[in-house]
Amino acid sequence: MKDNETVDLRSLFISYLSHWRLIGGSALFSLVIAIAYLVIYPTTFETDAQILIQDDKDTFSSGSFGLGEAAGLMKSFGIGGNSNSSINLDDEFVTITSNQLFRTMVERLGLYVDYTEPFTFGYRLYRNIPLKISADSATLASMEHTMELDIHHHGNGKVRIDSRLKLSKFRKQKASFDLESLPAMIKVGPYDLKIEYAAQDARNSDFELEAKIQSPTSVAERLVDEFHIEDYSKSSNVLQISCQDYEKQRAKDMLSMLIACYNEQAENYKKRLADKTLSFLNSRLDAVLGELAKSEEAIESYKNKNKITMVEYDVQMYAAAMQELQTKLIELESQSHLIQLMSDFVRDPQNKYKLVPSLYSPAGSESGDLTAYNQILIERERVIRNSSEKNPMVTTLSVQADRMRESVYKMIDNAQESLSMTKKDLKDKERQLMSKISGIPQQERVYVDLKRQQEIYQGVYLVLLQKKEDIELTIGQGKERARVLDAPYTKAAPVAPRKLFAAIGIIAFTLFVSVGWLSMKYIVASVWGDLKKELRK
Repeated sequence: MKDNETVDLRSLFISYLSHWRLIGGSALFSLVIAIAYLVIYPTTFETDAQILIQDDKDTFSSGSFGLGEAAGLMKSFGIGGNSNSSINLDDEFVTITSNQLFRTMVERLGLYVDYTEPFTFGYRLYRNIPLKISADSATLASMEHTMELDIHHHGNGKVRIDSRLKLSKFRKQKASFDLESLPAMIKVGPYDLKIEYAAQDARNSDFELEAKIQSPTSVAERLVDEFHIEDYSKSSNVLQISCQDYEKQRAKDMLSMLIACYNEQAENYKKRLADKTLSFLNSRLDAVLGELAKSEEAIESYKNKNKITMVEYDVQMYAAAMQELQTKLIELESQSHLIQLMSDFVRDPQNKYKLVPSLYSPAGSESGDLTAYNQILIERERVIRNSSEKNPMVTTLSVQADRMRESVYKMIDNAQESLSMTKKDLKDKERQLMSKISGIPQQERVYVDLKRQQEIYQGVYLVLLQKKEDIELTIGQGKERARVLDAPYTKAAPVAPRKLFAAIGIIAFTLFVSVGWLSMKYIVASVWGDLKKELRK
């Protein structure tokens, strides 16, 4: 049985070789197609770039530079250090690949217009373009249709433009324009386009140019799929961005502009957050400054009324004994005031999803509740900015924020209760000391109390002023979110057309055509023979 099968296969192989003309013709035809592919398909290169996503320190907890007594007070309040924030590369990946970011890149580089020369198989020009077509931001925002322009430029500066506006798949609106000179404005359907020279030497030359204008949103959707973004490793914050294009400079410009737009978006987002915090601090600074002015006026009025000049020297007998208690009471009162500011801000319904400035950081695990709560609010605002409030993730983050807000309430209440108990103990000790110096005139004791109130407001004012200065310094640093490690560069070896693919295509096409044709021929002959036998019967 095996011998018979061997003989059959051998005879089948010999029968195929007898049709060498068919096999050779198929091979020749596939060779022509492969050569056309290698010649016509533009040489395409891959362009890469590497960026390091830098960790932004918390804008609301920057370092203390010290403004008089504020540095010591901030240290005692626990708000003078830096807080660390982690980077989620998945979030950064979504941000970089967002349609909004790519749309901005497309609009700035003018990629919504494709320029081609006649009979160039759709080869899109990028450099050495004689004319430039552009539209204003309002037109680009409302653009929904595709436009095609056939431009005929004469050496005398006159331009003939034939336009086609695709209203639907089978419906086009045509129009023609005769321009005496450039720059000029034309109106294709509802869209205003500006046409001007991109090169000075194009004014006196004859040329033909085809342009295709598309919505920046649709162009951005296509480009997102053409870009490849991945993390360098699981333990680093480095992203690798690459794209393929037969115009090297266009690929480099797209990568550079994408990184620049990403940094600009991150910087604008950081400034918006800082502006909200500065608005909060400015309102509190005005309130504290008013209280400080009232306290100073009360001291001045009390001195004038009781003819007091240098009370500090009059009370030196007990100042040393009470200095430590007064310092602690001042710090506790300042902390209590700051906690009350935070409590009023958090419990205000208008601030339900606003960031809570960390004006006080309690010791222990509760200090992380406020940081976690702010991180959830920052993430919620970022998701809303990149999509909308209807995004299911916004609802999830809102629920998480509502749950965490209860922890913030508890942290503030615990802090207030702890401070109240501490102040009560210090007041008891103070009364014991005051009972020992009961011989001091009443006016001096009143003056001490007024002076203490003044110092409390001074401390709070300096702390808030320090926070404002820290935020303004953070804004002025100009730190880029994405630091370029490798500027966009084009690899030397092209990625297309691939000679290997051409060779595989030649072999596959030759085998498919020749073997398929012969097999079909034998099947038809066999069926026809069987049919004849049946007819004879």
